[in-house]
Amino acid sequence: MLHLRDLHCFTRVYESRSFSRAADSLDTVQSLVSTRIQRLEQFVGAPLFVRLHRGVVSTEKGELLYQHAKRVLRDVAELESVFRERDSA
Repeated sequence: MLHLRDLHCFTRVYESRSFSRAADSLDTVQSLVSTRIQRLEQFVGAPLFVRLHRGVVSTEKGELLYQHAKRVLRDVAELESVFRERDSA
């Protein structure tokens, strides 16, 4: 099962090219970021990143997931916005 927080975490790692920078930007610990990425890797059935000495680069599956994750997160944000606007009207 996919979790929105996992996708959000994944996009931060992808964009920052670093687990530690993603953790800092999410105000969490690196071990939680790693756990979330591992859960996504189990879901996908393949590694999402290649770990390098200085950061990470995405795999082909990581590239595919990123494109879809960005769309899903954008759609969820739009949905939340619609309902916030309706509640304030």
